[in-house]
Amino acid sequence: MTDRVKNIICSVVFLLFGSAMYVEAIKIKPLMARDLGSGFMPKLIAIAIIVAAGATLVMALKHKQSVNTKSNDMDMKGGFLTIACIAAYVVLYDTLGFLISTFLYLFVQILILSNEKNRKVPLFLVIAVLTSIIVYILFVYVIGMPLPTGILSF
Repeated sequence: MTDRVKNIICSVVFLLFGSAMYVEAIKIKPLMARDLGSGFMPKLIAIAIIVAAGATLVMALKHKQSVNTKSNDMDMKGGFLTIACIAAYVVLYDTLGFLISTFLYLFVQILILSNEKNRKVPLFLVIAVLTSIIVYILFVYVIGMPLPTGILSF
């Protein structure tokens, strides 16, 4: 299979995924009156996925043929692993809560995006923990928007 065909297939898969994500995000009800609501960011991310996949599809359709490389195979694998991580995040979000599910997602996603040469697990752990805590504090204490606590109910 050529890179062009892979790019077309991947673009269509991401277009479908982004569209499904947007449809599901519309169903999220705001927790507070006169608020953007919890569905705002998923809608924004879904739109970004759709735009990126659409651009990739247009570029793939414009180019006649491209060379198949090992790098592109790794990109494809990373793309599918990213979709799996996002799906796991959505499934685990309510059960584990924001802090744990976000930490796990960020850590695994950073591992997927890094290569063996630049993989620094302790640094990735610190980044995932700090980012999760800072975002939680911003939403809960600064903005006043509650996030699911999951198994860490406090």
